[in-house]
Amino acid sequence: QWHNGVLAWQFATAQVEPPVPADGPQTAPTTSHFFGPDGLHAATVTDSPVVRADMGALSRRLLSRAVETGVEMLDSAEIMSVETDGEGRVRAIEIHRDGGHGRPLRLEAALFVDASGRQGALRDASPALRRWCADIRDQELCSAGDHEFSVNDRDGARRFLERHGAEAGQSVTMLGPAGGWSTRVVTLAEDLESAAVLVGCIASGPGRTAPRLQADARADLPWLGDPRSGAFGMIPLRRPFARFTAPGLALVGDAASQVFPAHGSGIGLGLMAGTLLAKTVAGADDCGDESVLWGYQFHFQHTYGGTLAAHESLRRMTTELGTNGVRDMIRAGLIDAEVIRAGLDQRWHLPGPAAASAAALRLVGVPAAATKMVPRMVRARRLSTIGTRHPASVDLAALARWDAKIRRLLGTLPSPSDRPGRG
Repeated sequence: QWHNGVLAWQFATAQVEPPVPADGPQTAPTTSHFFGPDGLHAATVTDSPVVRADMGALSRRLLSRAVETGVEMLDSAEIMSVETDGEGRVRAIEIHRDGGHGRPLRLEAALFVDASGRQGALRDASPALRRWCADIRDQELCSAGDHEFSVNDRDGARRFLERHGAEAGQSVTMLGPAGGWSTRVVTLAEDLESAAVLVGCIASGPGRTAPRLQADARADLPWLGDPRSGAFGMIPLRRPFARFTAPGLALVGDAASQVFPAHGSGIGLGLMAGTLLAKTVAGADDCGDESVLWGYQFHFQHTYGGTLAAHESLRRMTTELGTNGVRDMIRAGLIDAEVIRAGLDQRWHLPGPAAASAAALRLVGVPAAATKMVPRMVRARRLSTIGTRHPASVDLAALARWDAKIRRLLGTLPSPSDRPGRG
């Protein structure tokens, strides 16, 4: 139901054809305009790496290909029990279909893959994973909504674009409208017949929810008409769990918390993880063997774990800064096109010497924000390389030490520092 922003390099890595045809029209803006919570222009990214894509179309294509290869779909199924052996390996599950009517179905497999989302339908039933996959707290959750609306006042929509120096087909993003980690993205179709509105914030109370942010957006943008499609949801905003494999079980996507913490994107990471898992177990005598599955976990953490942990530190920083801190950062010129583009591309970015020196000078002008930013940025830099230190073979003691170091560097989980409010 969502029209997510996707990255070409992630689809290439996952070896999945992007949902936007290479020779077809772009459904995403190539230019994105960013503003602070007070309306001050922060930056314009003219070569945004993000392409807005129809996830429904992608899902239908992947499901169709799965069926063509012989995959049997069991819709509307509820897991009733999970069977493990004496060593804690998942061996079978029992499901009910169609609301529990009829006889239960028992499924046995050498390997089960839990891609059921943040609730982890099989994850929580695995004795081996319980200590590693703690419940995700409210401060680690994003309440998000993505909807397409009709436009009932095209003149009003044009004035909105003019006010932000934007054109139809480009996106206008407000940073920090409801706390430091929050956003509102508005993209008007080129024919001005519809508009996409994406909102998100830390799910830390009744005033901080995606429905509340969407209601604020509709009040601020009276030219929006009725919603045509879309949905609300909750997204984990933490680094991947230190361990997301166990004998007979592997986690993929939100179930493993494989999400980019800085802005909650997870489609590309989930696709890459799925492909990596498939490659890892291909040809194995026992695809559910603990050491085989550990290879999938190691290679994912080695390649992406440091970047994701570093961006969790930065996400915690923006949470601590609050709306006023984000405003001060933008006023000081600390959020520019280079910084934004690196975040959109989901890569770790180190500024060059000249840019680093300029940023240091700007930090002097915002001492209140600097006291929160500098420690988090230093920790983020140290975390950016920590993925390469994940143990290469099964060693739970070494994994515990690795995870403990990450937790020490991340420090205390912050709560939003200011009241939610209208942008």
